[in-house]
Amino acid sequence: MFVFCCILWQNNKNLKMKNKLTILFCFLFTSLFSQDVLLKRSGDQIEVKITEVGEDYLKYKKKGFENGPDFKISTSDVFMVTFANGEKMMFEESKSKEDNDVSVLVAGTQIALRMNETISSDKKGGRKVSTGEVITLTVHQDVTDMDGNILVKEGTLVNGTITNAVKRKAAGTKGKLSFMVSNIKAADNQSVPVNFKYEFAGKSKTAVAVATGAVVAAPLLLIKGKPAVVEAGTIFQALVSADKKIKLGN
Repeated sequence: MFVFCCILWQNNKNLKMKNKLTILFCFLFTSLFSQDVLLKRSGDQIEVKITEVGEDYLKYKKKGFENGPDFKISTSDVFMVTFANGEKMMFEESKSKEDNDVSVLVAGTQIALRMNETISSDKKGGRKVSTGEVITLTVHQDVTDMDGNILVKEGTLVNGTITNAVKRKAAGTKGKLSFMVSNIKAADNQSVPVNFKYEFAGKSKTAVAVATGAVVAAPLLLIKGKPAVVEAGTIFQALVSADKKIKLGN
């Protein structure tokens, strides 16, 4: 366009000054509003005229609205701008202040839990528990991200629920005990969903009882299996079941 205007200017010496000014204005107008292409991170592409490049924003005019208002967009939403002259400017995806203040506790992360007391399916061996009863465990050690930020603190108390408690019975039937943990408190006091279920059964004495029963039938009914006992200090591993954003600095 610039070359065309120059040739027209030189080869038409008889043009009136008014016409020459018109040609010059057309050139300037075309140059001013030649289209840049803005590619968003969302994949949307729009033709614009970039009017200002700020530290973390761009201002532009929309195609067909060159005399209209400037629009503003954050550079975090922009992947690349291709200017009318062919030059390209790419933008790094920046984190917001909010994103800088959080870390993600990813699904599958292990959280070590320690049993606080010895529990039993029977009166023998530990504190007898019943189905539906709440027990307590403790986070055994800090859970951190790659930068060393603590996401779950050592010493955090965790509630578990007894899902099944069956006393040992006669005829050598062993006791049974199971419990589960569904959530653990994070360092920012949010509830983190976890998967953890534990099932345990005491040793059965059925085989011994049956062997004895071949000789004397009555003692078979008196011989009991062992209760299911979980010792204090036992370490378990719970798994985080879903990604969770944890606020840092708590």
